[in-house]
Amino acid sequence: LWVLPAEEMMNIAVPASAVAIAVFGDFGGKIISVGIMISVLGAANGFVLSGSRVCYSLAAEGTLPGSKSLAKLSKTQVPFNAILLVSILGALYAVSGQFNMLTNLAVFSCWIFYTLTFMAVIRLRKTQPDTVRTYKVPLYPVIPAIAIISGLYVIVNQLFMSGIQTTILSAISIVVTLVGIPVYAATTKGKSAS
Repeated sequence: LWVLPAEEMMNIAVPASAVAIAVFGDFGGKIISVGIMISVLGAANGFVLSGSRVCYSLAAEGTLPGSKSLAKLSKTQVPFNAILLVSILGALYAVSGQFNMLTNLAVFSCWIFYTLTFMAVIRLRKTQPDTVRTYKVPLYPVIPAIAIISGLYVIVNQLFMSGIQTTILSAISIVVTLVGIPVYAATTKGKSAS
C-alpha cells in the first residue's frame, strides 16, 4: 500500500507483479511473476497429490461412492483412479473461472475444521491424559486457546460481519460440507450391513 495506493491496486489483475515493477523495474516484475507461477504450480501439484490420497484413503475404508474403483492401486502402487478424479474436479473448477469464490468456500471450511481440531486437542488432553503422544503442542493450552479464539473470530466475521455476499458464500460452504454427512452415513450404513 506504500508503493501503490489501494485505488490503483483494485484495478490491477496482478498486484504483486505491479508492486515489484514499481520497486524493481520490469525485470523485477518478471521475476515475481515467474515466482508466482512456480508457487501456484507447486500448490496445485500438492493439492492433487494430497487430495487424491485422501480420496484413496476414504475409498479404501469404503466411505465414498464408487469406493471399489477409487481404492484400486496401479501396478506401481499409485491410486490412479483417485488421482484422475481429483484432477478432473480441479479442471472443472478451473474452467468455471470462479477462483476467488472457490477459494473463499474452501478456506472458510478449513477454518471451521482447524478450530474444531484445536478444540479436540483440548478435549482429548482432558479425557485421555495418559495417552502416549508423539507430538505435544508447545505452550499448551495457550497455543490451542489462541488458535480457537482466532478461528472463532474468522468464522463469526465471515458469517455476520463481512457483508451479505461473504455471508452467503460462508453459508454455502457450510451446506456443501454438511452434504458429506448423509453421504458418509449412507456409505457406512451399507458397509456395516454387509
